[in-house]
Amino acid sequence: MVQRVLLIGSKGQLGSQLLEDLPGDVVGITREQLDLAGSRCVIEQVLGELLDRYQPDIVINTAAYTAVDRAESDEALALQVNAWFPGALGALAKEVPVIHFSSDYVFDGLAMRPYTEEDKPNPLSVYGASKWRGEVAVLEANAKATVLRCSWVVGSHGQNFAKTMLRLACEKEVLRVVNDQYGVPTPTPFVSAELNRCLANSIPAGLFHLVPSGETTWYRYALWIIDRASSHPNWQKQLRLGKDQLIGISGDEYPTIAKRPASSRLDTQKWRNQTGKPTLIDWQEAFEPVLKDLLDKKSHAG
Repeated sequence: MVQRVLLIGSKGQLGSQLLEDLPGDVVGITREQLDLAGSRCVIEQVLGELLDRYQPDIVINTAAYTAVDRAESDEALALQVNAWFPGALGALAKEVPVIHFSSDYVFDGLAMRPYTEEDKPNPLSVYGASKWRGEVAVLEANAKATVLRCSWVVGSHGQNFAKTMLRLACEKEVLRVVNDQYGVPTPTPFVSAELNRCLANSIPAGLFHLVPSGETTWYRYALWIIDRASSHPNWQKQLRLGKDQLIGISGDEYPTIAKRPASSRLDTQKWRNQTGKPTLIDWQEAFEPVLKDLLDKKSHAG
């Protein structure tokens, strides 16, 4: 049984969820305590001091540079946070398991099937390349390391697509959303539930894909969110558009600085085999508690 967890990035979207849900003695480390934008020498020194002070049984890293478009012009910092730091962490904490989170953006999205862990990454962006390099670095530095690739992460904390759609639906009379990029929303409570189950037994080392079952597009995802909000008493009077005013468009009609993969579908067979779970919960069912929390809080309803 794990006794102490050192959780790096505990104020982020995923880190906040894990801090709430993980059992036992969880020590949250924030940016104020460990600034990954600082000098590498200082980062290594502070990290070493934290490991010595808390003597964790496991380290979980949810800290990341996630501004996908900004990374194109801020490559040095994206690489430091997403690529260099996981390797440094793996080396300094090599006596204990390290769980590190990565992204579907390591792939180019051209596959006609869900990607497996055996598929070679081919990132389209600086962000995707930095996440791939981070995977390699931590796995090479720490034989006990686990890398979990997730896609379209969404939670009650921080900023995400669901919150953006709810806000825009209260501001816009027409909303255009990309309908030819496929993936799976990964709610943070789903990730924490899978980790809890894993920590209670044994932590598998290696690279794994961890997303719920099913798939969708950004447009269909937004449609589902707006449909649910339109029947919620906190939002009915606030929404300025309905499902008919939500329009599906191609990715070419919505250019971004960093190119997105057309398919972010990830095969979870390896994770299911390792953890003895024949199927994983559908993404809509997994997302229910998050969406309920967002709607109940009136977080964008004024």
